[in-house]
Parts: sequence; structure tokens; C-alpha cells
Amino acid sequence: MIWLGQMVSGIASSITAVALPIWIFSITESGTAVALLEFFFFGSYLLAVLFAGILIDRSDRKTMMLMYDFLSLSGLAVLLVLQTAGLLQIWHLYVSAVFQGVGSAFQSPSYAAAITTMVSRKQYIRANSLMSLLYDLPGIFGPLLAGMTYMIVGLSGILAVNLIAFVISIGVLLFVEVPPTPRTVEGELSHNKFLNEAIYGIKYIFQRPGLLGLELIFFTGNLFSGIALSVAALYPMILLRTGNNTGVLGTVQSAGALASVVVAIFLTTWGGIKRPARTIILAWILSSLFSMTLLGVGQVPIIWLIAIVIDSIFDPIVNVSIDAFLQAKVPPDLQGRVFSASDFIAQAMIPFAPLLAGYFGDRIFEPAMRTGGALVNTFGWLVGTGPGSGFGLLILLCGVGGTLVGLSGYLITSIRNVDQLLPDFWSLPPVGMIRRIPSLRTKKGERKTKPRKLIRGLVRERTSLPPKEELKANGSNQEKITHLKR
Repeated sequence: MIWLGQMVSGIASSITAVALPIWIFSITESGTAVALLEFFFFGSYLLAVLFAGILIDRSDRKTMMLMYDFLSLSGLAVLLVLQTAGLLQIWHLYVSAVFQGVGSAFQSPSYAAAITTMVSRKQYIRANSLMSLLYDLPGIFGPLLAGMTYMIVGLSGILAVNLIAFVISIGVLLFVEVPPTPRTVEGELSHNKFLNEAIYGIKYIFQRPGLLGLELIFFTGNLFSGIALSVAALYPMILLRTGNNTGVLGTVQSAGALASVVVAIFLTTWGGIKRPARTIILAWILSSLFSMTLLGVGQVPIIWLIAIVIDSIFDPIVNVSIDAFLQAKVPPDLQGRVFSASDFIAQAMIPFAPLLAGYFGDRIFEPAMRTGGALVNTFGWLVGTGPGSGFGLLILLCGVGGTLVGLSGYLITSIRNVDQLLPDFWSLPPVGMIRRIPSLRTKKGERKTKPRKLIRGLVRERTSLPPKEELKANGSNQEKITHLKR
């Protein structure tokens, strides 16, 4: 039920996400103006995400899951009123993007952390694949419906539909039960002052070099992919090369989303990624090498379609792998902060990526690739000349950069094998399954025939067990408990 409710709001939000940049670009014809929309969204997201992680771990996760819907609903309501009154301006969209960014800071980590309490470990890949569908499936219908809906009902109609969709999503989530978060010793020891807890997830990652290296691949790679695939580079390139044909833009975006959906559905049925770290790195290399580079050199829609499909095939693989990896390694009551910290590091450059794309595209590469431009003789044979060629060259160079980032990560053993070097987290056994075993004496003063096993530092009720269960509990759980204490 939660999944269906989020799917409804996701499709409506996808339509809005395509319509708003088109509306801005139609007024300003500036990639930088469009880039500012992404800047305010991701900037507010990053400012809020570390603090959101604390609240996710401390509070009821259902409440945290509702935060995104309520904040997005509030922003859309204001935009709809302004648009209906004929007062809507571009800066209003930037303010609304801040509301949505803060809401998203709660959405992604809270849903990822809730999966641990709702499904078994074996189902992590399938559950994360279903969550991936929430992002990819709306991407099929959003771009296709955005152009048609924009012409029929205008921006006001799109905002109204999105508003109703969020009301449905909130209603569904209110009536669904989300299990409470299990508490662990490590989680209890992590509680501290609010600001210290805000950076706890960052410290957790920095204390594990392999995990830090994996996050740095996301950090650097997202800078390149963020520039290349941002609305400030990809949208202007396609619109400039096609004479502002929004139909082509929508088709390209929908084709990519369809490819992601197919892969996500496959992952829900297959459910097995044995080496997530290597999978992430290899997927990054292949998507940068064969997607972004091809997208940059392509000058006709069919080439863009192929390039976007290649990139979209690897997107859910990467996202599902990193989520399942963290869910398996991190205690449940730390996951809110660790997922938030992971998102913070991975996307730290995303707010600046569209600004860089707009600046380099509008000010440097587009003028340089016009007829007689400074770079025409060097790259004109590769990406063409004229409108859109400068953005194409920018996307091509980002593809090369992303490939080098992936290769550097694969060459470092501690990053490539981090999924084997870091131990899995195992939940403590239920209350009553741990007890102190008394020493066995036949006569006073004789040596013990069985050592006394002490579990220190764990505050638990200890109860007696039948002999068979006692042996089973002590034999199977001792190793896990020892690991937790470390």
C-alpha cells in the first residue's frame, strides 16, 4: 500500500519536474536559470539531510516518511495559488524547491532504513528494487505526459494534479503500520549532543577506509554525471539541437526511465548481487564510458536514446547495490544517520553541478563551438558545430572524467573488496536467549568442567532455557555477540 501511494505521487511529481524547467527555459532561454532550480533543491537537501538522519533514528519512522509529502504538499499549494492569481515568478519556484529539498532529506533515508525492519535480509535486493521503481517508473510517464498535459491544462492543471496525488499518498501512509526500529548497543552508545549526532554518520564512514573510498567514488563521479545529466546541460543540448522540440526531450527521458524499470523488475525477481562493491564500480565505469560519451557525440535523437538507455540500465543496479550493502553492514538504529551521511557525501557536489553546467555551457563551450569558435577545429568533427554542440562537448568530457573515477576505484583493493572486508551486522538474539552459564562443580574447590561465559555490557533480561535450546543459543550466537562488542 505504501508503495502504491508513493507511486501515485511519484508520477504526478515527475510531470511537474519536467514542466517546471520547460516553463523556466521558455521564459529565460538560459541554462543557468534552470540550473538554479536544481541548486536550491539539492542545496536545501544537503543542509537538512544530516539533521534528518538524527530524527529518523530517534523518532517514529512513519512520521519521518510523512515529512516529504507534507512539505512538498505545502510548496505546491503556494505555487498553485500564485499561478492561479497570475503572480507566479521564477523565484517562487526556487523557494518551493527548498521545501521539496528539505522533504527529500527525510524521504530517502527513512524509506531505506525502514526496509530493514519490514523485510528479511534475503529480501533486501528485491525491496530496494521496488523502491527503485518508485523513481524510475514515474520517469516513463512523466516526460511523455508533461508536454501533452502542459499544452492542455497548463502549469496550473499540472500543479493541481500533483497536489491531489500527495493527498492520496499521505492518506495511504497514515493507515499503514511501520514496525518500530530495533535498538542495539552500538546505537545506544552513539547518542550524544544533537550537533555531535549530526556528524555521527560522517564519522562512521570515515572510520572505515573502504567504505569511505566507495563514497568518494560517488562524490567525484556524481560531479561529472551531475553536470552531464543536469537540466542545465542535457535539456539545453537536446532543445538547441532540435529547435526546442519538447517531444524529443520527453521521448529520450521516457526511454531511459523505461530501461531502468525493466532492470529494476529483473532485480526484484532475481534478487541476488553477491559483490555489491565491484558491481557499483563496474557499473560506474561502463555507464560513463558508453553512455555519457555517446550522449555527447550524438547529434540525432536515436543516438541520445541509445545513450540514455545504457546509462539508465546501470542506475538501478548502482542504487540497489549501495542500499543493500549499507543495510547489511549497519545496525538498524544507526541507519538513519549513516544513510543520511552517505547521501550527503555522495551528493555534496550535486547543487553546484547544474550551476557549473550552466556556466561552462553558456559562457565557454557554446561560444567556442559556434562557427568560427576556438574549439571548432579541435572538436567539431566529433560533436558537430552550431547550437547545442558546446553542451555536447561538455557532456563528452564529463563521460571521460567519470570513467577515470571508476577505474581508479577499481584499482584500489580496499575499495573493490570492501563488501568482504566489512563484517555484516547481525541482530542480537531475542530477549531471554542470552544467559550466564553457571560453573559446574562436583565438589567444593574442584576445577570447573565448563568455563563461565560472561556477556558484559549488554543490559538484557536473562532467563533459563531448556538444555537443547541453551546449547544452540550459546553455540550459534556467541560469535555474533562478540562481533557486536567490538
